[in-house]
Amino acid sequence: MNDAVLRILALLGDVVLVPVRPLTKKPIGTGWQRRTRDSMKDRAYLGSFAGKNIGVLLGKASGGLCTIDIDQDTDVEPFLVRNPRLRDSMRTKRIRGCNIWFFVDGECPLSTRLPFGEWRADGNQTVIYGRAIDKAKGETEPTEYKFLNEVPPIRMRFSEIVFPKGCFERNAATTHLPPVRLNTTSCIATSLDTCIPASLHNNAGYVLANITAKRKALDSLTDNHPNLIRLYSEFIEPRYQAQAHGRNGFIVESVPFLYRAVAARFVLELVGCFYDCNHALFNNTREQHMKEAEAMLKFVAKTYTESLSADERKIYEALPEREREAFRICRDLALLEQPDKARDTFCMSFNQLGDRLGVFPPEAQRIMWQLESYGLIRMLEKGTRRTPGIKAKAGTYQWLLQPQQEGLQHHE
Repeated sequence: MNDAVLRILALLGDVVLVPVRPLTKKPIGTGWQRRTRDSMKDRAYLGSFAGKNIGVLLGKASGGLCTIDIDQDTDVEPFLVRNPRLRDSMRTKRIRGCNIWFFVDGECPLSTRLPFGEWRADGNQTVIYGRAIDKAKGETEPTEYKFLNEVPPIRMRFSEIVFPKGCFERNAATTHLPPVRLNTTSCIATSLDTCIPASLHNNAGYVLANITAKRKALDSLTDNHPNLIRLYSEFIEPRYQAQAHGRNGFIVESVPFLYRAVAARFVLELVGCFYDCNHALFNNTREQHMKEAEAMLKFVAKTYTESLSADERKIYEALPEREREAFRICRDLALLEQPDKARDTFCMSFNQLGDRLGVFPPEAQRIMWQLESYGLIRMLEKGTRRTPGIKAKAGTYQWLLQPQQEGLQHHE
């Protein structure tokens, strides 16, 4: 075997390699998809790699090895922010974008195109060594395949990967995934994507420990941040249900929402409490959970500013921190389209804004008055206090700064 083959097998282990025509991505000959690991014991086959590019046969033939081919450099970091575990896996690149390599535990979809690249699995291959040139893309010189992260691929379930919304929806490959089998005598079908064994549920000590852990987490949040327990009850518990293998998905969905709903300094507190309440379902440590949440928060803060129009951005960046957070909350509520409210309007009491920002109601009132004096909002109907037999009513406002660029993820 040549040095390149040895180097690849040292990283990937017991996989099937495929000889590829020099300067191309095309495997040599026919029937390469049917190659097995027995081929890697054939001296003549191994000798055929001399002077060739080298590809890796993906999917079940190579123990579940798959790759995600990302076409453009600009799409790589957003995907890794959604999937921080994949930063520690093998990555390769030729000119632009990259291929992320990992072993899938269990079933996964068939190969398919993605909005930002390609999902490669059974019946596909990815070139890992050699040089290539794509004249159709205007390339004039061959370029080498190289390692961005030369480490063995990690192992993970397909359900743990967080793809942008819309991926796989138009492809029948998703039907390749078998239905989840649940032991309905021992767990609720809607609560877990992988059922916890019945023996665990029959262990009273285990169940009691989980109940106690959640109560302790909520009590701690109440003691340290009394206003946050109300936010947790309003924004976390009704919207997100803990699932095995769904911890990272929760981070990806909740952090952008919370950044538009509460003060930024509360986002990590709420996400951390969710972990503490449901840690029995998660394999990762709290430290890893918070590290991923912090990375996601930094990414969301950057992309939120970039999503604003040029004029909105100037105004947003000119505001002090508390007023900037109120800007996010009010703007997002105003732009949320609902059948029972007028366009660009929203309801907010000073108590509600105070909870979201972590300030007393008089300070929240001052902030709203300040936004009104800037010309960002206008009061349409004054709120009323609660009196015996009559509920309090939040004030109604109109957002006056018309956005020139849509596309924000609104909260309810």
